[in-house]
Amino acid sequence: MNIPLSWLKEHVDINVPIRQFMEDITMTGTTAESFTALGADIDKVVVGRIEAIEKHPNADKLLITQVNTGGETPLQIVTGALNLQVGDYVPVAVHGASLAGGLTIKKGKLRGETSEGMLCSIEELGYTNQDYPEAPEDGIYVFETPQPLGVDVKPILQLVDDVVEFELYSSRPDCQSLFGIAREVAATYGQTFTPPSIMVKEEAAGHASDFIEVEIQNPDLCPRYVARVVKDVRIGPSPQWLRRRLISAGVRPINNIVDITNYIMLEYGQPLHAFDIDDIAQRKIIVRTAGAGEKITTLDGTVRILDETMLVIADPEKAVAIAGIMGGENSKVTGGASAVLFEAAGFDGTNIRLSSKKLGMRTDASAKFEKGLDPNLPLLAVNRAMELVEMLCCGQVVTGVVDNYPRPRNNWTVAYKPENINRLLGTDISNHDMETFLARIDIKAKDGQALIPTFRPDITCEADIAEEVARFYGYNNIPVNKSQRNITGGAKNAYQRGEDTVKRTMAALGYSEALTSSFEGPKVLDKLGIGDTDEKRQKAVTITNPLGEDFSILRTTPLHGMLHSLSINFNRRNEIARLFELTKVYLTRHKENPGTLPEEKIYLTIGAYSRKNPGLDFFDIKGDIEEFMRVLGIKHFSFMPNTDTSHMHPGRTATIIIDGESPNHIGYVGELHPDMAEAYEIGTRAYIAVLELAPLIDGINNVITYVPLPKYPTISRDIALQVKEDIPAAVIEKTIREKAGSLLVDLSLFDIYQGKQIEEGYKSMAYALSFRAVDRTLTDEEVAAPMEAVLKHLKASLNVRLRDK
Repeated sequence: MNIPLSWLKEHVDINVPIRQFMEDITMTGTTAESFTALGADIDKVVVGRIEAIEKHPNADKLLITQVNTGGETPLQIVTGALNLQVGDYVPVAVHGASLAGGLTIKKGKLRGETSEGMLCSIEELGYTNQDYPEAPEDGIYVFETPQPLGVDVKPILQLVDDVVEFELYSSRPDCQSLFGIAREVAATYGQTFTPPSIMVKEEAAGHASDFIEVEIQNPDLCPRYVARVVKDVRIGPSPQWLRRRLISAGVRPINNIVDITNYIMLEYGQPLHAFDIDDIAQRKIIVRTAGAGEKITTLDGTVRILDETMLVIADPEKAVAIAGIMGGENSKVTGGASAVLFEAAGFDGTNIRLSSKKLGMRTDASAKFEKGLDPNLPLLAVNRAMELVEMLCCGQVVTGVVDNYPRPRNNWTVAYKPENINRLLGTDISNHDMETFLARIDIKAKDGQALIPTFRPDITCEADIAEEVARFYGYNNIPVNKSQRNITGGAKNAYQRGEDTVKRTMAALGYSEALTSSFEGPKVLDKLGIGDTDEKRQKAVTITNPLGEDFSILRTTPLHGMLHSLSINFNRRNEIARLFELTKVYLTRHKENPGTLPEEKIYLTIGAYSRKNPGLDFFDIKGDIEEFMRVLGIKHFSFMPNTDTSHMHPGRTATIIIDGESPNHIGYVGELHPDMAEAYEIGTRAYIAVLELAPLIDGINNVITYVPLPKYPTISRDIALQVKEDIPAAVIEKTIREKAGSLLVDLSLFDIYQGKQIEEGYKSMAYALSFRAVDRTLTDEEVAAPMEAVLKHLKASLNVRLRDK
């Protein structure tokens, strides 16, 4: 929210520099984000009077003017403007002046004639004739009344001010307004907040109740509706001071009636709406819920289809506004309106938010109402609006108010104990000081009871009282003390620490973490080839109120987000992508236990590709998995061929197994199927790994065992085996390790061969085995025994034999 400082100063005394002000108000809980100095880019633009005008001798479309700026001699200025007359008072940019957009003015010659400055249009000062309706559309700005010569034009045109941008919190609806901020500023400096003293003359005959009747059918959604009537309405531009304030606050002036409603919304935070009273059938307002499928054309010209959860302002024949969001086109105020109904109401914030979201229309009014406004505001706001109507001569206010307020909201009390607050804050603040701090924000505290004003719905308990005391006592004044209470130190549990280990390890392997949405669309399942037979993944959790069809279910597979990320990287010409994500999926359990929450499982999902030559292959990503397991301390794992995963390449995919008493298949790694790569527009080989996270974390072994450096030499043996081609290397290695005994210290596969020398249906696998003892040098005989046992068992169990050629 943008608030001009000059406007704030009308209601609270501020005598500190702007930067100090921003720091002070932020330290008491009202965050001032930044400020803009209006007119800072305009310099040396002064008031001048046209003394003489003559035609330029060398240009038909130029004029030579003599301009008095209060100096000893007039300035000669060449201009192309045709709206000037002798005696006009105009803005003059003298030599060295700066204008909006960084333009600098210097003396020079135009078509051979000296020009000692420039006469300024309103556009050259950074504004338009919408901001200043009295300014010509094409010409020099002329002051409507004589002004002192030579003085700076910025104060005259109200171009000098500091506009502060405040960050507003949804929990503080009272701060969504100028007066709310002013109250906080006054409390910060111990000053007095001075709201306007409202005086309404009510010069029109009759009473408001003679013109309008109000019925509230749903007081839960509309606790209050206040109406006032203005006759003899005269619609036109607002005065300059009002337009300037609206513009400074970021609101575009329209006309005096609309500008008044916007001005009140800035002052009080209370939206107002104006109706042409002649368009209200039977002169009766009914606040009701809409009918299913009811239609209304709103002020923006759009036909809106409503449902029975939405609140409308209606007459006996039709809806004339969507309550708290936008008025209807059928009752808007036009230049022909003879009488106007001003509405100020309170609405249920939750209902306004949900209705606004359903309709896809969030307005300034709905943004205010959805925070939960004080229902005691409308009467103040509408009376202030009537005062402005009379002040701006927009019409005559009819006597009286129609105020339907069936369930008034009253102040409430919150009990507190000063010793509890001091214990919580670690302070020693006296009860008197606490009461003084609370009194600054209109909270009357006495004897441990605080009377809370209705504009502070956020204060409901003792802790809230403590927060108010703390922010005006000064957060920087609260000492750093050891807590007197027994507290539990915050720490991550074993599972969370395991997640951190996984993330650190993947980052160390050169992968970047990806974060993708849990919301997907049903088409994703078809794209991934997940058919009806996979009931667990087909029956996804549906979103009740989705943003759209593409975000209507919770994901049941970790793949789509990763493949989509790889696709984006590839199509944005990134040469290499190496990504990982801890992906949560949601699996329904309706069949097992209807009505229960979905099962949430987390997977480590890895995706990579490389356009460089040579690119990645299966063994690169498999090697990363092996290193990942080594770092986590998971020693016993293996890879087995996988041909059952439809979206993966059948010959280049492996199942990942953590070995144990009951081997656990935790995931797979391999190359993405070419058809799937094409579907996701990934024009190169891509590699995917999906591992269930829980068994990985359970298997983490952080115990590091140190062993002395070997004192005795290693004996190496190489064997070349002839193996059936369908036997995985993992099975061979497992057998060798089991039978080689404790003397085996290393085993590696260094060659695989299929060719003329090998029988069809077989392959040659060459292994290097290393043996070593910790207490002696081994003999050939000691190594021969385990080698013989290995070969014997391989032949007996797997029909594996030594190659003979």
